[in-house]
Amino acid sequence: MERRACVVCETNEFAQQYCHLDGQDYLHCDNCGLIYVDRLLKPEELYKAYSGDTVKSLRRKLMAPFRKFSWTKSFDNSMRRARGIFEFGQQQVTAVGEKRRYMDIGCNKGFLLATAHEHGWDVYGIELVRELIRPFMNSYPQYRNQVFSERFEDAKENVEKASFDLITAIDVVEHFEDVTGDLQGIYELIKPGGVFLIQTPDTACERAEREKCDWGALKPLEHLHVFNCENFTTLARRAGFAEIECFVPFEEADGNFVAVLRK
Repeated sequence: MERRACVVCETNEFAQQYCHLDGQDYLHCDNCGLIYVDRLLKPEELYKAYSGDTVKSLRRKLMAPFRKFSWTKSFDNSMRRARGIFEFGQQQVTAVGEKRRYMDIGCNKGFLLATAHEHGWDVYGIELVRELIRPFMNSYPQYRNQVFSERFEDAKENVEKASFDLITAIDVVEHFEDVTGDLQGIYELIKPGGVFLIQTPDTACERAEREKCDWGALKPLEHLHVFNCENFTTLARRAGFAEIECFVPFEEADGNFVAVLRK
């Protein structure tokens, strides 16, 4: 069977077998360094990895309508982390306007949304697992129509183009099925002077190079494309972003990099 093409180089000419994990093959592009799954599963198969096992998923669904945002485990630490990330992103924005608009893609339990609300921003979120974000919406009902439980490609149709000052995707772009299309869609939503801020696993980090197939960021049912700063920059420029700058990560975890993409 023909190997899948690298989304950066747009060819499978340089694709080499890298790892076999969880029944899936990872390929390595010897030209740009991208690590990516050879076969993209159907969305319903991929999303099982996010919702957890049957018992965990059922418990979430039963409890979510009654939970409050502030009851979340490690709430104070999570809010402290979110404030650091949001304030960094806010500093990068040069777009002007009285009411600033923010979107978090993969907003999880809503810590970044709550932080943006604290700063007076109008907030939007995308989270596939609705039960995760439900406690936030219980506590912030004014945003119920601005948090979408669907894929980005569908959710973006619900919002106005060129209307966001800041969009974040923290530990998310590695999950994108259509990386090129999603980056182009994000570019279209951002105002001139606005910013897209990401954190994602870094294939150029020391742990990735040392641990190879044992590297913790390799999760083929979740992490479909694993980048380094250079190849992600190539994709971002192709999507239209004028300036891309990489930074040290907000937290190391398995080895990450942060990138600021400016329109």
